[in-house]
Amino acid sequence: MLNRAYGCLAGAAIGDAMGAPFCFLTREQIKETYGYIDDFPESGAEITDDTQETMIVAEVLIENGRFNDEAFGAAMRKWALEKNMLESELIGPSTEKYLRALIAGEDTREGAKTADTNGSAMRAAPIGIRYNGDFFLCREAAAASSFPSHGSAPAVAAACAVACACAAGVRGGFSVRQVISEAILAAEYGETVGFCIPAPKISKRIALAADIVDKNREKGMGAVLDELVGVLGAGMKSYESVPLSLGVFYAAEGRVREGILAAINAGDDADTNGSICGAICGAYSGAGALPESWIRRVENRSGVDLKKTASLLLKK
Repeated sequence: MLNRAYGCLAGAAIGDAMGAPFCFLTREQIKETYGYIDDFPESGAEITDDTQETMIVAEVLIENGRFNDEAFGAAMRKWALEKNMLESELIGPSTEKYLRALIAGEDTREGAKTADTNGSAMRAAPIGIRYNGDFFLCREAAAASSFPSHGSAPAVAAACAVACACAAGVRGGFSVRQVISEAILAAEYGETVGFCIPAPKISKRIALAADIVDKNREKGMGAVLDELVGVLGAGMKSYESVPLSLGVFYAAEGRVREGILAAINAGDDADTNGSICGAICGAYSGAGALPESWIRRVENRSGVDLKKTASLLLKK
């Protein structure tokens, strides 16, 4: 279980760092320029806010034993001020709005009601690790972690889906199809507790992603990506990013190296999709399935001990 929890955090960090240099390129631009990205670029490729926020959630869970709204807000405020995140181009629009309200001492939840991007989903992996033994508690905690910054039904559903997919991987004994089923159930829960806005349902889009994969799997990953991106998109909206990432997980059959690379080659929000897919695939395959050089790279450059963090998250 520690191997899978470690794989979850390592996969998230690797997908984030490897995808960062290719953000917002289209699927076609990536094919024309790179053919198929299969490794880190020679230079650059540092972790971004995806991994930094994931580690903030992990620290809150470790220090408080559960998700704590006040502790999370204090940690996010400190991070934003110390890293000057409001001047950064890394954070998404919903997170920026949240941080501005937080720093100003305002109520963040009202403004978060219509936030529909993938910011809360990208940081949900540690919740899956901590609550791998109880999927109901997992989706409750994931929803609670989303409300302060991303309170819309699709954003909450996306966070719940990612957390429970990671939980299933860490727990072990699930087929890739069963992981998808747990993600759909979690998304359905999130859709009932998040603020209703005009948007596609995450649960139905995850199911659609799996259907697309089943119909195109025999044509190879390139064709699968073309269809997933063409139908669902790969942007920062939660109803694009999370169904795409789970579809790639399903197409890669949980193989973490293949899943990370495929998510990045989808283009658009490549670092976040790489991080989300990397977390889910890493939880399923374990750290042992990742190239050691990739793990060393993100740990050395970030200064984060991902294995120790995974171990602490597993302790009840």
